[in-house]
Amino acid sequence: MTLAQTLLELGRHHRAALSARDRADVEDELDRLRMMRVAEEGLGLGDYLPDFALEDGAGRTWTSSELLDRGPLVLALFRGDWCPYCDLTMAALEEARLAIEALGATAVGIMPDGREHIARTAARRGIGYLLLSDPANGFSRTCGLAYDLSPGHVRLHRDRGRDLPALHRDSVWRLPVPAVFVVEPSARVAYAFADVDPACWPDPEELLASLQKLRDAHVLSVR
Repeated sequence: MTLAQTLLELGRHHRAALSARDRADVEDELDRLRMMRVAEEGLGLGDYLPDFALEDGAGRTWTSSELLDRGPLVLALFRGDWCPYCDLTMAALEEARLAIEALGATAVGIMPDGREHIARTAARRGIGYLLLSDPANGFSRTCGLAYDLSPGHVRLHRDRGRDLPALHRDSVWRLPVPAVFVVEPSARVAYAFADVDPACWPDPEELLASLQKLRDAHVLSVR
């Protein structure tokens, strides 16, 4: 079973296990975000990645220009390791990391949690790629890929003991849209995926295929 299939099946099980009220709030939130076209109006194919300067778990600041100087980026926006879909996708990205690096690219994950939490997540998951902290979803907002939660969705998180403003050093209840990009060294986005449904992520093979196209195009251009 592919990652995408595993996540969708997990999503069906999770929603079936919810109470009628919780399930209605989840569906209402997804409908609201789809109507707002949050994923469609954010960073997309052919756009240029906004500059960033974000800390890793050790407190080291990484800039987008520094990373792009190394080659293409595979950059993912995660909601947090409390999200089972993001957790599985983070692990899948780690499994694909060596193949990504073999194609000359760097994998980067971005989460709104503080750097101490980022460090614990990386250690727990055995993540070897860069995991960066995006307090208050500042970078995600710059990409147009963050949204304020509805009252019903705030209640869902509170009922589960999650204080997202505290976790994210934010003043409001806000989350990033799950998204992943392949970015050329020029900062142009060569592949883009974003979906307000956290159970929807692409398979790593799609990212590898995009990187292979970039490599092939580069080889042809230098002949």
